[in-house]
Amino acid sequence: MKQQKEEEKKKTTKTAQSVEEALASIKEDDFPTSMEEREKFCMDQLSTGEALFTRGPEGYDMAAICFYKALKVYPAPAELVMVYQKTIPPEVFTLVMGMLSMDVHKKQEKYYTVFPPKEMNVKVDELPEGITAEGQKVVRRGLIATKDFAAGETIYSETPIISSLEPSLEGKEFCHYCLKQIVEDESKVNCPTCTKVVFCSASCEKSATTEFHAVLCTKDSEDAASPERSLYDYTKETNNKYPEMIAKFLVRMVHEETLNSGEEYNLFDHIERLRFLEVRPSASEEKEIELLKVALGSKIPGIEEFINEERYLTLKGKLLYNAYGISTSLNADRSVEPSPEQYRSERDAPVVGAGFYRVTSYMSHSCEPNTKIAYQDHNNNLAVVATKAVKAGEELHVGFIDQKNGELSTEQRRQELFQHYRFKCMCSRCERPEPVAVAAAVVDEAVVEAEVEVEAEAKAEVEAVEEATA
Repeated sequence: MKQQKEEEKKKTTKTAQSVEEALASIKEDDFPTSMEEREKFCMDQLSTGEALFTRGPEGYDMAAICFYKALKVYPAPAELVMVYQKTIPPEVFTLVMGMLSMDVHKKQEKYYTVFPPKEMNVKVDELPEGITAEGQKVVRRGLIATKDFAAGETIYSETPIISSLEPSLEGKEFCHYCLKQIVEDESKVNCPTCTKVVFCSASCEKSATTEFHAVLCTKDSEDAASPERSLYDYTKETNNKYPEMIAKFLVRMVHEETLNSGEEYNLFDHIERLRFLEVRPSASEEKEIELLKVALGSKIPGIEEFINEERYLTLKGKLLYNAYGISTSLNADRSVEPSPEQYRSERDAPVVGAGFYRVTSYMSHSCEPNTKIAYQDHNNNLAVVATKAVKAGEELHVGFIDQKNGELSTEQRRQELFQHYRFKCMCSRCERPEPVAVAAAVVDEAVVEAEVEVEAEAKAEVEAVEEATA
């Protein structure tokens, strides 16, 4: 038994060394970019791998490299893994899965060294959150400034992964793609195939069509049962934009995958690390999942299997926790029918839609934030502006809720934040004792209410006596 254990240990060590050496021999330049080249490359690697493993153990290492390369360019890697499991020798399969596991691990470790880009002047870092009952440290990720900024300076700007208008504004005077208000009808660009949306320019219409609208366009179908029309009608009826935003995200994700731009991290890599709210399944979510499957299923192969309940609820939870309200209206007094879905916003201007941002999602809340969100170009391009002096190494905070010009008490702010975001705010403002004036006002209000109640009760008693006497 001892000898057997030693042999197994040697075998494991040798496998690990083989995996590491194999990965080191593979360079990103080895992989083609165009769809046609990738397809041919995949077939060549599979054919070579099969020929190599038939030679026996001496060909296993090289065969594993070939199968791994094929896996890297195959459009549905999970399916190919299942095929490998059934068709290639266990020793080769172990090597392939070891390479895949090590590659994923290295990719995860590297992520925060290259994201966010250095030119954005911020980094994502781990920060202490507290200690568990067992004494273990709890950490969270926050956004840290990498240089000094004066009050009023723009720290960085960012375009969203995806954004959507409030359903009540769709097809009127706001751009479907960038959410900009269209001032004159002359500059309005219509979709060539539907009348449900409008754009502020030909470039926005082209970008939307390329990224998602070609798939989601209703094409002015009068058939209410058509897949795209059903999804559109649902967002209008319920005044919910997040199902459409998830649809846009999925279509854009597939679009970027087909481009093979050579980007190391795709859209899903960016959002899978973000916090999310737990969304319990209900009849509404079931209907939304079904609408998405029907709307996208005939156009994106495999999407029906991809959109399962767990994945959809996670995506919706990420939007509910991380989305920002977008204010692009030129009319500060504009009245917009709000959707029931929450988003981060201090509401200093009418909110016309919501956006989902890669970097700004890492910002934490504070009731005394050192930054504010601005839409300086009057579109969905978000700018983070310092509201006070910020030093390099300092965490950036933003307000998640409307504080009613400072009228909300600590208890009211904490209650709203916990209700919507499931955390108790421990910022410097919430940790300070309430000002005496505020506390006195609360006491006075309670006294007045009590006096009113006493007067009402006394009046009722008098009326009862008079009635009995009569």
